[in-house]
Amino acid sequence: MKRITFKSKDGTKLVGVWHLPKSKTNKAVVLAHGITVNKDESGVFVQLADQLVENGFAVFRFDFRGHGKSGGKSVDMTLSGELSDLTAAINLVKQQYCQIGLLGASFGGGISALYTAKNQEKLQALCLWNPVLNYDHCFLNPTLPWIAARKTHIRNDIQTQRWTTLGKRNFILGRKLFEEMVIFRPYEEIVKINIPKIIIHGDKDTKVPYEDSK
Repeated sequence: MKRITFKSKDGTKLVGVWHLPKSKTNKAVVLAHGITVNKDESGVFVQLADQLVENGFAVFRFDFRGHGKSGGKSVDMTLSGELSDLTAAINLVKQQYCQIGLLGASFGGGISALYTAKNQEKLQALCLWNPVLNYDHCFLNPTLPWIAARKTHIRNDIQTQRWTTLGKRNFILGRKLFEEMVIFRPYEEIVKINIPKIIIHGDKDTKVPYEDSK
């Protein structure tokens, strides 16, 4: 593995890790993690990267702003900011590899769908794992128990103190993120994608609605 730093368009410092195969290749895969975690994706992305390298792919995984080792605070995180981070990561990879696949997990899946819909010429394939494609169903008017019970609490937080917390780690999210969730709709953008794509989503998922991936 090779750790590097690079910058998003607004100057935010981002940290990424390369996994490189022994033989030269022109194919690479970029991994986009979910919310509250980091580029390791609880170890899953590390294992996936190793497997892809064994099959001849270069792999680049990175921390979005406000996550892991990258700069910025989680409270300042926005969808447009994450899109800028992903754009910077793919542009970096594009400097060395001409064929790129993108894999986004959970929250990173929605960001990946939004990016791909506007940049299909830069990618050869898209893979989404349990993607957050509908922010209304997942955050604004959630139905799944893990977050639905806190819906009123979250709304009150956003209105009164302009931030709230998410998950067991008390990950801090700001009002701007929720305002952008009203505007961005990955489920509408994904149907515009014409490059090869696949969505993998278990029907017993308790965090992200399986129905949104159908």
